[in-house]
Amino acid sequence: MRNSRPVVLVVGLLLIAVLAVSVTGCGSSKKRRHSSSGPVATATTTSAAAFRNCEDAWAAGKAPLRRQDPGYSVQLDRLDGKEDGVACLVRPTTAPRG
Repeated sequence: MRNSRPVVLVVGLLLIAVLAVSVTGCGSSKKRRHSSSGPVATATTTSAAAFRNCEDAWAAGKAPLRRQDPGYSVQLDRLDGKEDGVACLVRPTTAPRG
């Protein structure tokens, strides 16, 4: 009986350590746990709710638009000639109406 006490103690400590690691989530990626389950838009897809132009995106307070943002479209991204995944980076200037 006396010889089994250190073994029981070590096994108990190991179980406590495993429990503590599993509860705290150590070793798992927080980004993976909190990521959205929806699909990410690609450069070739166009959202049905895409903005007509960059003026509309800026007026809605959504610009600049990145590839994964709602309202992004490849057509808007092509306006600056870069097609880098960021549309409407620069606020369009409008001439005052008189």
